[in-house]
Amino acid sequence: MSIIAKDKSGTDYPQVPTGVHKARCVRVIDLGTQRQDYQGDISWKRQVLLIWEVPEYMNENKEPLTLSKFYNLSLHEKSNLAKDLTSWRGKAFTQTERDGFDITKLLSQPCMLNVIEGSNGRPKISNVMKMKEGDSIIDQCGNSLIFNIDEYQKGKTEVFNQLSEGIRNIILKSQELQHQDINDIGTSDMNSDDQVPF
Repeated sequence: MSIIAKDKSGTDYPQVPTGVHKARCVRVIDLGTQRQDYQGDISWKRQVLLIWEVPEYMNENKEPLTLSKFYNLSLHEKSNLAKDLTSWRGKAFTQTERDGFDITKLLSQPCMLNVIEGSNGRPKISNVMKMKEGDSIIDQCGNSLIFNIDEYQKGKTEVFNQLSEGIRNIILKSQELQHQDINDIGTSDMNSDDQVPF
């Protein structure tokens, strides 16, 4: 009897195809201040990860596929976050909003995602847009989740433990957590509507 080893790197997983799709933001994740290296120029920038479910496409467990996008936490007019949120909202930010906009307001909000093929062949969000007037999307399937690194530093680890291992590893590399003893934070299981009213 044979035991055959195979290269599983080519295994196909269901993916959202290219095109424009209805979606809903289901996770807003504060990644903390992350190290960035651009051609040897090192900088540290606060980053967030937004995750959307795309109910038109399901995985083998009949759950909506998801797409995500990393952003620097900045509303400078040239920032990707400001561009996507302006397109999503259908209006520019006021100066008051630019001085302090709570991105947790994005949670559970519907939108349209323009999906393209990334350089690695996987789907990539090129931009986020407002849904058409009168258009609708089916009810949210997954649970909403907000992760705030400040809360985690205060010992509130429940939400952190619900994140995937890959995302937790990114957060643990943040400037905020690099020099903090994990025992100071708490335990971790690392082993283991049509309008956008915001």
